[in-house]
Amino acid sequence: MSKKIKCPECKGKGEIPCPIDYDEHPHPANCPGCAGDRHVRVECPRCDGTGKVDAN
Repeated sequence: MSKKIKCPECKGKGEIPCPIDYDEHPHPANCPGCAGDRHVRVECPRCDGTGKVDAN
């Protein structure tokens, strides 16, 4: 079993802000990731929501 470290993408939390890029504009209500709510968090794609990734 490989050693696990804290995910650098989500800093071990397992979730991140909506990853869809709208430049400097706020996300629209029809955004598929957050529906325009800046407080919504989505599962981190790098660690699949676990907060840990392989060290290697």
